[in-house]
Amino acid sequence: MDLEVFRLAADYYYNLLNAELHINEWVQEKMSIAEPFFRFISVQLEPGSLFNVLIPLMGIFSQDLLVQLLYMISVVSTVSSFEKWMYPELRPLWWLRELYANGNGNGIKSGVALLSHDLSCETSGGMPCAHSMCLTALLIIASSHLSIPGCLTKWKFCLYGLIGCCIVSVWLSRLYLATEFLHQCLLGSYIAVSTVTNFDRHSHYLYSRRRSWTVSVVLLLAGLAVSAYFIKLRLGLDPHWSVRQAFKWCPEPTYMRHEASPIFMLARDLGNLMGVAMSAPLVELKSVKSTFARRFGGICIVEFFNYILRLFTPKQHGRLAFLAYEFTRNACHSLILIRILPKLVKQREM
Repeated sequence: MDLEVFRLAADYYYNLLNAELHINEWVQEKMSIAEPFFRFISVQLEPGSLFNVLIPLMGIFSQDLLVQLLYMISVVSTVSSFEKWMYPELRPLWWLRELYANGNGNGIKSGVALLSHDLSCETSGGMPCAHSMCLTALLIIASSHLSIPGCLTKWKFCLYGLIGCCIVSVWLSRLYLATEFLHQCLLGSYIAVSTVTNFDRHSHYLYSRRRSWTVSVVLLLAGLAVSAYFIKLRLGLDPHWSVRQAFKWCPEPTYMRHEASPIFMLARDLGNLMGVAMSAPLVELKSVKSTFARRFGGICIVEFFNYILRLFTPKQHGRLAFLAYEFTRNACHSLILIRILPKLVKQREM
């Protein structure tokens, strides 16, 4: 009985993937005119770009907004990275090519064809879509800091419509580049909304945790990631399966990036979380009086040095050095933005 249920579930899953391939194909056929826009979205709104560019820029307007964005986007991105590390799901191009490599025996109609782009060579699993997760969380948090009077229903409707258009644009971008299935985009946004809602409900408790508690949680998560690696090896599973899939099906290996691998994303996200954890307790962070010009200058200086450090990432000195460097850089980046930046841009009292 259990085997029969499992077989039916597997058949349903395969049929779902086959059906969603036609959605990717339809988007590529009907929306090819928007390819430059989709490429721009995919590059500029990836989680790494949010941490290094967009979040600091938005933080110019408010330190409270900066802290909440760094905290929540780090959590949401970590959830996505753990899912990709624990169970890396297939991407559309991988699935399509596996079907034809195996003799097209899964019932997919002949004639389905997807274009491959340089941005299609992702090396992590497809589920959930990190782009839709992080952008959804960012838009929810940013909109919560906008002071719109309750009587202005029209403006709220326009705001929610704009947020919806931004999220749908990201979905279409990932579908067009054949990097995600539709269900991966939808579930990514749903997980982001659920995560932000639940953390916001317990925000006072989480913001009041002491540094020793928050750092211990991050170390526990790092230990869980390492344990998952050795458990997979013990079970005969390949921890780097998604990377090998990318090497197998990417038309040009030079299109693949170190920064897109699941182990790198874990190091990046745990580094960002560690920076937030070392800034705890967040409830004790006090808003300092500062001018827009001082905050703009301070954040520009921080991001300039962060950019220089990114250029000197040791990609040719082994995986351990690479991961340790990225973990440390992201931890210091978050810590400086949350703890040290307010002291640097504090307006002097006359």
